[in-house]
Amino acid sequence: MKRKEALERLFQKYGEKVIVRDREVSAILRPLQYKSGASLNLPTEYYDNLHYLYTGPAGEPLCTGDAVSSGARNYVVKRADTALMAGEELYVWAVLKVLDDGADREVFLEADGKRAAVADSYTVKCVQQSRTVSAWGEQDAVSTAPGRISYELTVRNVRPENGADLCALSGFCLIAAGNGERTVYSGCRWKNITAQGGAGNTPRQSMEMVAAARTQEKEGESGGQ
Repeated sequence: MKRKEALERLFQKYGEKVIVRDREVSAILRPLQYKSGASLNLPTEYYDNLHYLYTGPAGEPLCTGDAVSSGARNYVVKRADTALMAGEELYVWAVLKVLDDGADREVFLEADGKRAAVADSYTVKCVQQSRTVSAWGEQDAVSTAPGRISYELTVRNVRPENGADLCALSGFCLIAAGNGERTVYSGCRWKNITAQGGAGNTPRQSMEMVAAARTQEKEGESGGQ
């Protein structure tokens, strides 16, 4: 019996039924702790009781942002890959996060209509250049006047896709998508990029950026940059 076939029998016997893209799959889900995830080179913020390690058949690959449901719980895929041995695909592993109804399902950067990178989390600060209005001869302000609005964002654990160079990006979008809607920060330019890495470790990159505009769209709509 081949290794792949033995693993698939193990999933059928000991796994639980989960739904992936409207298909029922037998897979093993367990809380992600340091010992179970360190070999996958995952950020330490994954090791809590809200993240789970998925192990399932190689014939059902997962992608970042996919929805997975099991019983009364819903999850979103944060990271996924296929384990290989001697060139043979043995099984799929994924990091799942418990998903609330209003939570973002995925966060990614888009340039020229193509996905350039995915990210784990972001922080946004809305900045308005407001000013006070004072009457002539009065010491105290009587009102305020609105000014130009801009957005300052910090994006953490950014992972380029398709060989994208983060330093070469300009005029791109940050998109946070979830529950049928998405928030788009467009006209982005980065201010600084920080990378942390080491021998044998995948570099972890963070970006600080500014955005010119913010829009909210229904899934399937496409706003221009």
